[in-house]
Amino acid sequence: MVKYWDSGRMRKVREQRKLRQQRAYDAANESRRRGRTIGSDPQKNIDLMLDVLGSPVSRRMVLRLKKGGAMSLSKLAKPFGISLPAALRHVRELEGATFIRTHKKGRVRICVYDPKAFKDLLVWFSSN
Repeated sequence: MVKYWDSGRMRKVREQRKLRQQRAYDAANESRRRGRTIGSDPQKNIDLMLDVLGSPVSRRMVLRLKKGGAMSLSKLAKPFGISLPAALRHVRELEGATFIRTHKKGRVRICVYDPKAFKDLLVWFSSN
């Protein structure tokens, strides 16, 4: 059977190539994110926490959650004037550093302040 390179087949091949590239990109991002999550090394945990707190937007998000209580991602991001994907990136970093917890309720991602990480950070500062 001879395959002809008509417009339909060319479109299908392009879509398959694009899908493979997207999967590779997603896998690389996921492995990079997993490498930055809290593990058993305390120094790595502190480095990650301080790195996340280095961003002014992340610090303000944590303060907003601490003062305002649990809220959706869109409500949390509204005063910062950033897009939802950018806000989600900040929230994932904060969640990886255990400053906040999130859960999904339908299509809405709810963010909740978690004071435990700041207590761990305070213990580390007082011991050094």
